[in-house]
Amino acid sequence: MVSPGNLPASGNRRGSKSLVAAGAAPGRPALRLRLILVVVAVCAAVWLSALYDILRERNATLAAAGRQYDNVAGALAEQAARALQATDLILKQAETLDPDRPGAPADRAALAELLRRYMSGVPQVRNLFLFDPARELHVSSATSPKWNTDLSDRSYYRAQLEDPSLGLFVSEPFVSRVTGDPTFVLSRRLPGTGFQGIAGAAVDVAYIRRFYHAIDLGEGSVVELLRQDGIPLVSRGHDDVATDAAPGAALLRKLGGREAAHIEYDDASGTRMQGSLRRVDGYPAIVVVGRSQSAILREWRENAWTNVMRTFVITALATLLLVAFLRQLRRHEEVTTQLHQSQKLEALGTLAGGIAHDFNNVLGAILGYGELAIEHTAPGTSQRRYLDNIVLAANRARDLVARILAFSRPGVGASAPLVLQRVLDDVRNLSAASLPTGVTVTVRAPQAPLIVAGDMGQLHQMFANLVTNAVQAVGESGHITLVASAVAVETERACTVGRLAAGNYARVDVADTGVGMSATQVERIFDPFFTTKPVGEGTGLGLSLVHGIVLDHGAALEVDSHPGSGTTFSVFLPLVSGTPAAEPPPADAPVGHGETILVVDDEESLVHLAEEVLAGLGYEPVGCVGAAAGLRVFRSDPRRFDAVISDAIMPDMQGTELLGELRRLRPDLPALLVSGYGGPDLQAQAAAVGVTTILAKPLRAAELAAALHRLLAARTSAVAAP
Repeated sequence: MVSPGNLPASGNRRGSKSLVAAGAAPGRPALRLRLILVVVAVCAAVWLSALYDILRERNATLAAAGRQYDNVAGALAEQAARALQATDLILKQAETLDPDRPGAPADRAALAELLRRYMSGVPQVRNLFLFDPARELHVSSATSPKWNTDLSDRSYYRAQLEDPSLGLFVSEPFVSRVTGDPTFVLSRRLPGTGFQGIAGAAVDVAYIRRFYHAIDLGEGSVVELLRQDGIPLVSRGHDDVATDAAPGAALLRKLGGREAAHIEYDDASGTRMQGSLRRVDGYPAIVVVGRSQSAILREWRENAWTNVMRTFVITALATLLLVAFLRQLRRHEEVTTQLHQSQKLEALGTLAGGIAHDFNNVLGAILGYGELAIEHTAPGTSQRRYLDNIVLAANRARDLVARILAFSRPGVGASAPLVLQRVLDDVRNLSAASLPTGVTVTVRAPQAPLIVAGDMGQLHQMFANLVTNAVQAVGESGHITLVASAVAVETERACTVGRLAAGNYARVDVADTGVGMSATQVERIFDPFFTTKPVGEGTGLGLSLVHGIVLDHGAALEVDSHPGSGTTFSVFLPLVSGTPAAEPPPADAPVGHGETILVVDDEESLVHLAEEVLAGLGYEPVGCVGAAAGLRVFRSDPRRFDAVISDAIMPDMQGTELLGELRRLRPDLPALLVSGYGGPDLQAQAAAVGVTTILAKPLRAAELAAALHRLLAARTSAVAAP
């Protein structure tokens, strides 16, 4: 058995570590790292490509919008130039209608009709008029009787009055005092000496706005016609008259002396805009076409989010595949390591089982004859003392062989519901007698019974080995605690031995106050025959046996140990529902009534021993060395024998083959097998020939007596049945 106290306290401090890590190939971490780096690089490349495409599409969207606005602004500037040119043309024609000029009609009513004729082909002009208060010249194309004859307060009149060289003047927009509609006026000074008045054309702002509204640039777009000082003449976005030149002046400063410009600017509300400016050729006006960048980029944002989500899904899938592959790789490593460990244990178990089987034959003779000699030796004599020591040593050897066989044949044992607290109490009581004076063992368990399914003997042996290991770890002074509790495991995880699935478990912590172990030592403690104790003080099978029992019970075991901090073995046994069976009271060994028993074994000493034991139990034994001799004796008189006892493994013929031959001669023959190396295969072979009872070597007289009594009683009952 391995004792942590006798192991060197060197190695790194990784604490509890599964056997999987010990068996992992050295190149696996590098493989994982390379795989992770490749996936990260690919994901980074995908994200960089996506970001590059998004930025490139943004720039392309803004550039396309800029080209569109440049084209629209150019077209609107040409349209505005034609409209202003047509208006200016009728103004020049109206100049010739001054009644004081030679050749002009003197009838002012006829003048109004001529003005209406001139403006008939220019739909944007709402009114064409001549005005000079000094000469009382008030001629208008308007037919409304409400026409205002006093225009001397208008800016276009004052501008022409004050500046003889002004030429064509475009007024700011204003609301007509006659119609109440927004308008602006183009005016020219009437020719002649001194100030002769003005000719003016009132432009319908609503008409031009309707034309601008027909241009669909999308939500958030702006189309405006500005005067050269920045005052908006026509605005697509609002119907009211605006005379604030500040926003327009800021745009004109961006235009500078150029004929056209593509600009970005912030409007009065702070919205970032992108637009185009274009001067109206030959006239003091500028066309502004633009749209908010937010509206321009709305479709781009939708595409960008789609691209981002697509990239996220791709990289997330790549990450999930990487995680799944790494987990699968880890599970493969675990399975490979467990396979290697199982193969190693199987090979060692086969070797140990073969040795134990042969040794059992020798040990059985020693133990059997020792017990017979004790019965015929007076107590208190030196011979009795010698025999007691021989039997004591033989029993120790028997226990050792039992450990080797238990290690070599995992899975043997009857599983039944049992109370875990009872097992722990038995372990504490049995270990108390052999504890050093400075070592204490404490058991803490809940009042409610913890019901687990398992073999009572194997579980008892497992916890006894763990307690013994802990006792050896603490040395002459220390404390060992066994704590049992019910726990619920939410997620599956790997342990030092086995794997925990989600479910309810009984957890038993066997903790000691010893010197602890390093992670390197933890990796080897379950290896068969591994021990650091001096020769004669340990077999190295204790924790190997624990390893096998844990796996046989579908349980798991976790080791938590650090140098200088003690060790804790945590065993997880699945909780089950069921009622543990009551233990039957011990019964006296039954005796025979002269029945003839055929005994067959390949070891002559064991044959003689069995004959003496059976004779002492009241039977008439007939011993045969080897299967051939047994078959020959039985064929001579098949009805002579009441039962047969045969060894399972013999060189000339297996015990099951011998019993098959005997049962062909006599089908109702009661038989039992004796084996030092049992297992599921032997049980199946025995059942095939009708044998249900298999006894383990070395035999005890009480076990043999009970088995024979049951066998013969069953035959008697079968014969008595009608």
